[in-house]
Amino acid sequence: MSDGTDSVASPERFTILCVCAGNIHRSALAEALLQTWVQWYLPSAVATRVDVRSAGLIAEAGVPMGATARRMAAALGADDRIRTATTLTDDLIGRADLILTATRRQADEVVRRVPSALRTVFTMRQAGRAADEARIDLGGRTIDADDLRAIVGRLADHRRGGTEEDDVIDPQGRGGDAYFLMARQEVPALAALAQALLGMSAADRAAYVRVAADSDTLLSERPVHRGGE
Repeated sequence: MSDGTDSVASPERFTILCVCAGNIHRSALAEALLQTWVQWYLPSAVATRVDVRSAGLIAEAGVPMGATARRMAAALGADDRIRTATTLTDDLIGRADLILTATRRQADEVVRRVPSALRTVFTMRQAGRAADEARIDLGGRTIDADDLRAIVGRLADHRRGGTEEDDVIDPQGRGGDAYFLMARQEVPALAALAQALLGMSAADRAAYVRVAADSDTLLSERPVHRGGE
């Protein structure tokens, strides 16, 4: 467990950390989407101060993002550059302002390792539900890193959980249907969060939900949705 002396979030920047087991499917897809959405939906002056990263609790560093997850990212209009796995460290946890895990067990492990992360860690699906319950409306106003941290605090006040509906399935070693279920569980939750945190429009959010529900378009060779245009 880190003592926290070197693991302090920068007050000038806002960091989102996405976490799963191997960091090649669920958290890699989340990173690709959120990284793209930060650039599309936040004011440019704010976007340059927001970092999105991902890591895995049992990741083998350097393993490339899964091909299916990468194709899904591209179909959703996200940057589909080749990402490689990173092993989760206490330093990464301590420097993050918002931590999104794939499962409750992973969230518990993050807090066990760095207790100060209690108010900043959510499963992806918890974060999406909390965003809807908090009814956050950015209203087009200019925001900064402190505003983003305040929104995370509001999300923590509305966090609910404790059931399997908090988790995103791990498709590793399973058939194609598991990847599509992963997308149906993960993408709508991330879009709900993006609407509250980044200012994604309701129309774009609905479009992402539709694409995530359609297995054919999720594996399209061309992007079928590019929000923010």
